[in-house]
Amino acid sequence: QPISVLSALERHLLFLDRELAAWQDDLQVTARPLSEDAAQLAQMREVWSRTRSESGELLVPAMQRRIDDLLLQFGQGERAVSAPLSRLLDAGYEAGVLQSRVARGLREVRGRIAAVDRGLWRFDSEPLVSALSAPPGKADSGNEFSDGVTAELAFVREYDRVTRSRTQAFLALSLLMLPLFLWLSRRAKQAMAEGAPLADYRKTLTRPISAWLLLSILGLLLLQIDGPVLRLKLLLIMAWLPVMRLQPKRLLEHVGHWMYLTAVFFLINLFGQAIANLPLAFRLVLLANDVLMLAALAWLLYRTVQRLRVQRSRLLLGMRAMASLGLGIMALAIGANLAGNVTLAAMLTDATLNSAYLGLFLFAVGTVVRAFTRLLLRATMERLKSHTQRAGGLVQVVSHLFNLALALSWVFGTLDGFRVLRPLLAWAGTLSSFAIGYGSLSVTLGGIVLFAISVYLSFWLARTLRSVLSEDILPNVDLPRGVANSVSSLSYYALLIFGLLLALAAAGFHISQLAIVLGALSVGIGLGLQDVVKNFVSGLILMVERPVQPGDIAEVSGTIGKVREIGMRATTLTTFEGADVIVPNGMLLSEKMVNWTLSSDKRRIDIPVGAAYGSDPKRVLEILEAVAVRTPGITRNPGPTVVFSGFGQSALEFSVRAWTDNYDDAVFVRSAMAVAIHDALRDAGIEIPFPQRDLHIRSVDAAVLEQLKRGGPP
Repeated sequence: QPISVLSALERHLLFLDRELAAWQDDLQVTARPLSEDAAQLAQMREVWSRTRSESGELLVPAMQRRIDDLLLQFGQGERAVSAPLSRLLDAGYEAGVLQSRVARGLREVRGRIAAVDRGLWRFDSEPLVSALSAPPGKADSGNEFSDGVTAELAFVREYDRVTRSRTQAFLALSLLMLPLFLWLSRRAKQAMAEGAPLADYRKTLTRPISAWLLLSILGLLLLQIDGPVLRLKLLLIMAWLPVMRLQPKRLLEHVGHWMYLTAVFFLINLFGQAIANLPLAFRLVLLANDVLMLAALAWLLYRTVQRLRVQRSRLLLGMRAMASLGLGIMALAIGANLAGNVTLAAMLTDATLNSAYLGLFLFAVGTVVRAFTRLLLRATMERLKSHTQRAGGLVQVVSHLFNLALALSWVFGTLDGFRVLRPLLAWAGTLSSFAIGYGSLSVTLGGIVLFAISVYLSFWLARTLRSVLSEDILPNVDLPRGVANSVSSLSYYALLIFGLLLALAAAGFHISQLAIVLGALSVGIGLGLQDVVKNFVSGLILMVERPVQPGDIAEVSGTIGKVREIGMRATTLTTFEGADVIVPNGMLLSEKMVNWTLSSDKRRIDIPVGAAYGSDPKRVLEILEAVAVRTPGITRNPGPTVVFSGFGQSALEFSVRAWTDNYDDAVFVRSAMAVAIHDALRDAGIEIPFPQRDLHIRSVDAAVLEQLKRGGPP
């Protein structure tokens, strides 16, 4: 059988295997209550039979008749239950037999596919020149071709019988989506008339019918991805017209109209498959198609090289590489056909044609999805980019992931077309199943790789979620103080722990296998990791109780600074000198901590002022109060107060006390107030004295006193 027939048969057998497995599950669900009823009836009959036999003559005749009636009813019930139960068991046995036959057939088909893949480089026919010069022989009957078509049509009928309801539901939903596409197209025209940045998608947005048809076909392909190959090919052929109509203008400018030739190539290829029972005619049709494709690719390569001399772009560079690779493949297909390897030539032709068309199909799908998504979310995306720090970047991340999914779909489809995917998957499966073990602990190489990927994704998702919550979403929600930071941090660690557990599960680890590691960890916690665990628990307490939050001004063990980050183990303080101080979380709970901004950002400013003796205290109080009221940044409620605190050794002592709303500005407000007080007292003629001392000498040497009187040195 050709590889296409074998692949279709493999899909059919997989479908039957899934249906039989589902049928057996339904049989078990149906038979379970009957089995329970049969067991209960047998148990009750056994109890009453033992009661009847052990009681003997002790029972009155009426009771004996009653027990006999019950035993008779139990026997009738058992017979009533056993009949359908036996039929269900027989049906289950038959399903098991059929499933084993399907499994054997599936193994045989896969073995033949592997044999065909291994024999791709073997010559299966005589050279084309010899075949042309040989006398005409009897043509094949074509029974294999007709049998393959008949089997595929039977698969279509069986698949439709199972999936008819969901297919009809999807088609109804698609019809309901058509008015939406028409409305979006009108809205796009209005938006482009108003100057919206949608010019790159003008062609796509102004053809809503083609876009709707393409996405509907894509939905059907995804819905029936495990269905008959014949159905999938028909859907792809139906998508050819919208695919060509929705290619962006810049691609047409670079590629030209050669892509329309894909329809000609497809028709020739289909004609060749229809006459596959005529070997010589099939080879001639295949050779003609390969020559035409070779000429088209050569022209495309020449056109791309000429454009690269004027303009260099990644699209043109990729087209040049793909065209060069296609030329080599077509040359190899022509050589294989001429030399007598028809299977290789047919495979290369089909794979090249399908790969090119699949690329155009996915490119059109990506263009449609991006165009209508940008139109629908135009206002939302602009608002995210202008009003958020992280959420706007998520749009780009989602776009990159979508493009990656399309690229991977094309790569897998291309590898499968060139018969490379199965050997690669088999090699990867063999490599990933390589086990590394020590005692009862055993892991596979694939599990390690999967664990590493899962851990990376967990960290990335957790970090992204925390950034979006803490910087974009929660600040715009009216929450109590510190709740936003606690929610974002706890979400980060919860998602991280959940992701690590999933990574362990994906890698094949079990708790029983990790018993040694967990035991060693427990011993380590008991001996040397007490501080780590204490700081971890303290971090959880800090996030729940919220005595300190990022942005607070805190003082711990004589170190004062702004809290920059609260982690699960330690908290980072940034001092006013610019140094980062790492404080363990346990210290924040076990030692005295001063939080200057816990309840509010207000800060009291105290400025002591001295006035010379002889100054009027009332006048000084009035001046100081007036200066405090006029100083910018001083609150009115509570207002500033000025007190006469006492008599100093050198001056009358006053104290100015005022409040400011912003702790960070307290130093600058205090400086401005001090300067204003100095200027106001100077203008009022009130002296701010410096410290003075009176020195009384009790005894001095006569010679020294005489020398001092003369004014000279002793």
